[in-house]
Amino acid sequence: MTQQTQPAAQAGENEADAFAELLAAELPRLVGLATRLLSDPDQAEDCAQETIVGAWRRRDQLRDPAALPAWLKRSLVNRIIDRSRRRHDELDIESDWKDDAYSVQPELVLERAELRDELEDALARLPVIYRLPVVLHDALGWTGVEIANSMDVSLPAAKQRLRRGRMMLVSALASSDGRREASLAQPMRCWQARRHVSSYLDDELDEATKSMVEEHLAGCPTCPPLYTSLVGIRATMGELRDADAVVDDGIAGRIHERLGRERP
Repeated sequence: MTQQTQPAAQAGENEADAFAELLAAELPRLVGLATRLLSDPDQAEDCAQETIVGAWRRRDQLRDPAALPAWLKRSLVNRIIDRSRRRHDELDIESDWKDDAYSVQPELVLERAELRDELEDALARLPVIYRLPVVLHDALGWTGVEIANSMDVSLPAAKQRLRRGRMMLVSALASSDGRREASLAQPMRCWQARRHVSSYLDDELDEATKSMVEEHLAGCPTCPPLYTSLVGIRATMGELRDADAVVDDGIAGRIHERLGRERP
């Protein structure tokens, strides 16, 4: 390397290090936003980390470092939409609301909306392209223009999604589902219990958490079949223990090496 190229290379490395530090500083805020939008800490962290890695790969496209937070937010929202795009086209969102005879009990809807578990459960049942505008606008205070830019749609389309999302949220809060209500009545929410089940199978939980998981499984109408399936699959996987390796050591090594190169 010549004396002229050495300073340029060093400057490039310094710029890369500085950009990596900026990305690291933005990660907690991205995780927080993703958690509000997805109501799922694991998915939120995955989406935020994928957004950071994607930004690192496309760092040459960012001309103004001051625009980084907005750039990352748009990327995050688009990533969440891409994850959940599969079924919204099949839904007739406004079918009930087009029926003149359709109505709800407002006192029931408002009562449930004031209960955080009920509200989060109802939001989780909305397709993500309608949930995002409701959370971004009504909970986080984003403007219609900001939502449209983040979702890469026109302002009228963003407003339509907000309107439909609000309608769906009212309908979700107004509907009755015995299995869902039984799950909500448990001391530990279903997703909380399901996140702990793997550790429960491996006997890695503290006694208090273990007791809560067992209490949930004893009274929940939806989780025991999932738990039974996990137990069965673990037993089946155990039969592979003495079989050929599932992933060749060389392949596994190359995967780890590539992941190491991709990390900021």
